[in-house]
Amino acid sequence: MLRAMGRFEPTGPVDVPGLEHSVANLSWGVLRGALGPSDGTAGAASNVPSALGVLRHADIYRGVPDEIEEAFAVLERHVVRDGHLYPVVLAALPFLFATLRRPSIVSARIAELIALYASTADSMEQPLAARVRQLITDHAGEIARWFGHHDCALGALAIHIPALRELFIAAVEGAEHVSPEILLALIEIGEAPGETPALALAMLDGPDATELARMASAAFLARFGDHPPELRTRIDAALPPSAPSTLRRLIGGLWTPTVNRPVVAPKLFDAEVTFTGKQLIVVKAGSRSVTLPWPGATVTVGDRIQVGLSAHGQPKLAVVTDRRGNVRVIDF
Repeated sequence: MLRAMGRFEPTGPVDVPGLEHSVANLSWGVLRGALGPSDGTAGAASNVPSALGVLRHADIYRGVPDEIEEAFAVLERHVVRDGHLYPVVLAALPFLFATLRRPSIVSARIAELIALYASTADSMEQPLAARVRQLITDHAGEIARWFGHHDCALGALAIHIPALRELFIAAVEGAEHVSPEILLALIEIGEAPGETPALALAMLDGPDATELARMASAAFLARFGDHPPELRTRIDAALPPSAPSTLRRLIGGLWTPTVNRPVVAPKLFDAEVTFTGKQLIVVKAGSRSVTLPWPGATVTVGDRIQVGLSAHGQPKLAVVTDRRGNVRVIDF
């Protein structure tokens, strides 16, 4: 269907309750997207009504997944492109919500597509951006039921549309289980409702928790609560240097997760200097070789110093004791 060039010819109506038209009756040619008109006259990649029709009947297209992928490509690259949202979104959104009312194999992706539109609404002129947010907010009752099903999309909407935050907090408040995506969204909103701190701690300690779940729970606990040193150390250990980029991939780039490490005393190692340069030195601490960003270091190869390392081997400080017993601490 999407491969056919030219104006969309419907194979059946795609009606939206409350609207006086079907997808076939809108003037898609005057609704602009990244490639121009949205009726397919600019090429199959701009055929929004056809894409909406494929997603509406995704179960029929289960055997031809390429058609489904092409439909999403239209809605991800013509309706929005390079972070810029186009006016055709105002016509597409009601049909996407209507499609979501009937669970299908593409429900999660449609919810995340709506969240993507919300996350890029600020790229439009203010009146259009406000209309996009209002169109989404008008479906607040449906969105509330996304909890536990489309958590990533739900969290993104709560972040990007403040009017939905109260609904989001209410959904989380009485929960007996929360997903990593929900915890990451709560960090951005600045709320820890209900039992979420206890649930995050259980996730951090859970024997069946994935590495991603532990990262998300650690990021949440680092943001909320005054924890004892032992717990701060465990939180720090669950947040490798790759945590920000890894968690951003988890939530599909719908927002940039905040990862702030707790203040944890580094573990001191006795180390030997093995290389010195103008901007750095290299030491051997136990079985590992560690590079210290230390411009103008006054140590030489063979000197022994103490090095404070994080749980992931990142240098935090160096302690140097000279022959007279004077101690210097260098922070990195």
